[in-house]
This record gives sequence, structure tokens and C-alpha cells, in this order.
Amino acid sequence: MKTMKSFKSILAALLLPVAFIACTNDASTKEASATDTSAAVTASSGKSTETPEANKQLVKDFIQALYGDKDSAAIDKYIADNIKTHNPLLPDGKENLKNGLRPYWENPNIQKTKIDIKQIIAEGDMVWAMIREVAPNGKVFARVDIFRIENGKIAENWLVSQAEPKESANKNTMF
Repeated sequence: MKTMKSFKSILAALLLPVAFIACTNDASTKEASATDTSAAVTASSGKSTETPEANKQLVKDFIQALYGDKDSAAIDKYIADNIKTHNPLLPDGKENLKNGLRPYWENPNIQKTKIDIKQIIAEGDMVWAMIREVAPNGKVFARVDIFRIENGKIAENWLVSQAEPKESANKNTMF
């Protein structure tokens, strides 16, 4: 039993700095250039993969362009043709994504805005972005988008969303 507690203590000590470093979102990542975004390294398999920092910048640019600027061209620029979505309301594929989001772009009640990305974390070809989203009716949501990047494009996407409650059992915020 004592060995298990020691193992848990060591594991916790190792994970805390890793989590802290991964969660930092300093200004230097916000100022990445287009050259940084397209930077790639070749993995041992010979498959081209982007750096985690370049993947984070790609996702930030995509989220702002598509949802903040309401720029439908963002799909062609950032999305792979055969994107796989894990949203049960959207079929796979770039054209299906365009069709599914058309009502969003055409809705005059949704104004262009600066997207509030609270956290963004990348590891390898995966990027997690936590966003504070305000619906046109004023309701606030905590949204986590998960992206898999392949050859400089978003190839896969998951979405988790939760409405911010009016009251909380604790003093913590969702963000």
C-alpha cells in the first residue's frame, strides 16, 4: 500500500509541471508568423507532420476566421477535403461542413467578433481549444474543440459543449 502511495506521489509530481507547461498560453504563440504556421518536420515514418506550435496557430487562425470573422473561405483554407467529424449532426467531408455551417454565416443575428480562446494545448498532431462562446441569445457556453491536423489541414474534429449554469456548487468558474 505504501508503494502505491509513493508511486501516486511521484506521478503527481511529474504530471503537475507537464500540465502547467502545456497550459501556458503566452503572447509569443499569438504572434507566430505564417512561416511558423507552415513549418513542418518529417517523422520517422516519413509522413510530414507539423510542430505542435504551428498546429496551435493553425487552429487559432481557423477558429477566428470561421467563427469570429464568419469567413466561409476558412473551410477551404484550413479543412482537409475528407475531414472526419465526430458531431452526430454533420456528415463527414468538407462540402457537408460548408452546407452545415451555411445557416451560421447567413444569420444576421450573429455578428463578427473576437473569439475568446481561454486555453489551447497541442501535442503532436492534436490540438485542444477551450472557448468561451456567447450565443446570439446571450447564453454562455464552455466549448472544447479537439482537432487532429494532417498535412497542414484539419483532418478530424470533436466538439464538447456545456452551458454555463446560473448558479454553481462552488466558487470556481468554468473558465
